Amino acid sequence: MKKFLRNPKGSRDWLPNEVIKQEFVRKSLVKVFELWGYQPIQTPILINWDTLTHGSTKLSDIAFKLIGQQGDLLALRADLTTPIARVTAERLKGEKLPFRFYYVGKVFRYHARKTTNERELYQVGIELIGAKEGASDLECLKILLESFNKLGLKKYLVSINHTDLWNELFKYFGDIAIELYKALSKKDFILFKSIINKSSLSKSEKIFWNELIKIKGNRGAIAHIKKSGGLKKRLSKVVSSFEKINGLFGDNVQIDLSLTSDLDYYTGIYFEAITPYVGRNLGSGGRYDQLINNFGFNIPAIGFSLCLEDLLLALELQGKTFEGFKLPKLFSSGKNIKKTFDAINKLHKKNKSATLKL
Repeated sequence: MKKFLRNPKGSRDWLPNEVIKQEFVRKSLVKVFELWGYQPIQTPILINWDTLTHGSTKLSDIAFKLIGQQGDLLALRADLTTPIARVTAERLKGEKLPFRFYYVGKVFRYHARKTTNERELYQVGIELIGAKEGASDLECLKILLESFNKLGLKKYLVSINHTDLWNELFKYFGDIAIELYKALSKKDFILFKSIINKSSLSKSEKIFWNELIKIKGNRGAIAHIKKSGGLKKRLSKVVSSFEKINGLFGDNVQIDLSLTSDLDYYTGIYFEAITPYVGRNLGSGGRYDQLINNFGFNIPAIGFSLCLEDLLLALELQGKTFEGFKLPKLFSSGKNIKKTFDAINKLHKKNKSATLKL
């Protein structure tokens, strides 16, 4: 029996009816982005390895590494934020700020998702570059929520946290906070509680940490920070940010003090979007004020990326129906092919599909 060649592990083909559904998601999101003044940007799939390592050590750990003909070290892009940061620093210095970009493109990673073997994914997202934290953070979150609403996604939740919270916890509690953060990053709550129980933390400090992973909600999370004793003053900026977000978005955005990040370049708020239809997050984002500076241009930025495939899967599991491909009108070629082509052209000029019956 002849052996058929298959795709590399973690990649897949998309048939026409699947691509049509993808296009619905892409066009819906792009419409939202463009209404907010965002413009398209594209970067190469093949990038220099140095570009990747300048962005994130975590990304370089899961990226595909390649060797060029001249022995130069290359990679397949593992995210789109880092290449956009590079091109911003390289070509846009001196231009009027802020920059509003959106993108649609593939990224490649070993274990692109923790629970599946996929290695290539479509990312759709935005980058708001050159605006300090504050109103720009709120704009980014607003666009994220409008994106889900435009798609018709009925059930979703955006969980949010702030890097300043963990930075202060690291300073205040030292190594124990680092251990607890690593446990939360792995979603290992048994290890988390074990570390607390074996530690020399005071009773009130143990209560603080145990409550930290239980509280998910706006008022409760803010109240928990305000009760944090010596940390209260240090976290006033975080509280102020959370209160503004809560005042604008209410229960659509939920503060989660236990939320950690898979990326190491965030410097302010960071968030992830989840839905009960899919057992993993649909996308994530956050503020990254130092990333572009790694490439020589010191400006702040915030953005988010969504996984197109997971958005489509969530919509399908929700029961959403999509318009299928409209079959063209068929014409027999007959004896006078020129006359047939003329008839087809007349329909094409009216934006109606037609083709030959073969």
